[in-house]
Amino acid sequence: MSEPAHDNSTDDVGSVPAFFREHSEFLDSLTQVADSAGNVESWTQDSAPTSEQELLRGLCKTLDGYQEQPTCLDPYLERIVGQLMAVVREYVYAYHDSMDRQLPIPISTTRLDGVFELLYTLCKVRGYKIILQFFPHAVADVEPVFATLWRYSADLGTTGWPARYVLLIWLSLLAMVPFDIESIDSGIVEQPMIKDVDSNTTQPLIDRWITQGKLYLTRSGCEMEGAAVMLARLLSRKDAAARQPQFIEWAAREISDAARPAITGGSSGGLQIGSVLRINGALRVLCHLFSAMDSAESLAPQIPRLLDIFQLDAFGQNAVTRKLVAKAVQRLALLMLPAAPVAASRVHARPSVRANLDNYAAPVSASVEGLTSAGEDPAPDTEIPEDVE
Repeated sequence: MSEPAHDNSTDDVGSVPAFFREHSEFLDSLTQVADSAGNVESWTQDSAPTSEQELLRGLCKTLDGYQEQPTCLDPYLERIVGQLMAVVREYVYAYHDSMDRQLPIPISTTRLDGVFELLYTLCKVRGYKIILQFFPHAVADVEPVFATLWRYSADLGTTGWPARYVLLIWLSLLAMVPFDIESIDSGIVEQPMIKDVDSNTTQPLIDRWITQGKLYLTRSGCEMEGAAVMLARLLSRKDAAARQPQFIEWAAREISDAARPAITGGSSGGLQIGSVLRINGALRVLCHLFSAMDSAESLAPQIPRLLDIFQLDAFGQNAVTRKLVAKAVQRLALLMLPAAPVAASRVHARPSVRANLDNYAAPVSASVEGLTSAGEDPAPDTEIPEDVE
């Protein structure tokens, strides 16, 4: 007797879904949200229509159910993120165009809050690194996204943080564009909406970008993480190398100044919450920056001070701070280690094309015999720097 057909609609492992069961209904609702949120005429309103808000709440609730098995969403992520980012991209371009004309900006900063919250939920469930793969990253996106984030930064209240987080991680992706930031700076920082009223100095876009990131390093929650990733990628660029030592010096000073009250005994009961946020923000960006760097050569002047700061007793009062200190020390130590030497017999490349072709034409047995020859010198012992020990 034949076995009954297996019903894939109930293919679950315990209570964990084995695939995206609601994909059809989810994509239908998403299309309705994109059509409604993409209506440019509605961007002057302070909130989305009730029907759109209900759809967005349902979509967020559906995604939350896949936190234990987020890979089920992978086949549909490109379509989901693509539809949402098409709306967001059109929104930031509309704001940038209105700013270029120096006209009153009728676009509401709260109209797309639900769309940004859905994007944040995707990042929370699947991870921002995966979601960023589907974000647009054209060179022309840099200034519109930066201008929009600057506008959202005017009011750092308890609302609007999903939008600020999404814009921060979007800028972290745009910070990797393969062109000098100077070449794409059209003078956007000189616009009245962005330029500091009390400042007579002119700052290029990259400096204003760093200033914007520092603002969010003292924010609790995901905004701090988004700013740390953005700053690390920005400062690891070749055209930002000259600003890297100055920023690391600023981070070290920020940590020591915030920890001073606990060290001197001026703060009873340990570090205050504001000091903890300052320390954690600086440590987060240092962790990401050390991970993105190739060597510790540019850090040589700051290494002694950093090592002294990482040993402060004040950090033992907060578990998150202790974790960040350990991560920063680990990544700094890896940077300080010299590169492992490569045996000459393992370098297959030759100085000419003909030599390379001759090398690949040789029998495989000869290559293996050359690698395992008894006369090969063993790799020399690596000398560990004293600071690492």
